[in-house]
Amino acid sequence: MQNEKKRDESRGIHPLNAQLDPGLLDWRYYRIEWDGSRRFADIIATNVAGAGYSAGKEYWLVDKSQLEDAKELVVSNLGDKSWTDARPAAPSSSQEFVADCAATWTQVGTDLTTGRLYKHDTEDYYVRITITGTAPNATITTLRWYQEKSTAPGPSYDPSGSYTEVSALGSGTMWYADSKSP
Repeated sequence: MQNEKKRDESRGIHPLNAQLDPGLLDWRYYRIEWDGSRRFADIIATNVAGAGYSAGKEYWLVDKSQLEDAKELVVSNLGDKSWTDARPAAPSSSQEFVADCAATWTQVGTDLTTGRLYKHDTEDYYVRITITGTAPNATITTLRWYQEKSTAPGPSYDPSGSYTEVSALGSGTMWYADSKSP
């Protein structure tokens, strides 16, 4: 199922058509940390264009020196922001990439993607991260979000919460969308 970007006449990306919810102001700030303490990614999910950023995009700032495997990760929603608010700076050893906020959620029967898989502690959300190389020169080659739903998920969601490494996806109907694909 293809989700199309919809533009609100005055505000940019319609929040119901975003992979990572860009929030209600100009942008939403997400952070991902290993074990809840070692930050390895900041994400600016944009609702409207400003400060050199385009509307409807995920801007990833990855600290390559922190790309090491861990058993747990935490995704934090650090709030909705205006373009006048400070934005995270790229780390000195960074990998940067941009993805569309508008997700194409695709049903998956057999997951052929490799990498570490983490499951949200309270929701039927998963994220798979494939890292190539070793810190401080490692890079993310795949970052794939999953939702376990009987029908196609609503395209906008906030993946915040704690995730624990698991060996396989759940047994229900799975849908995925990529922030970074090989």
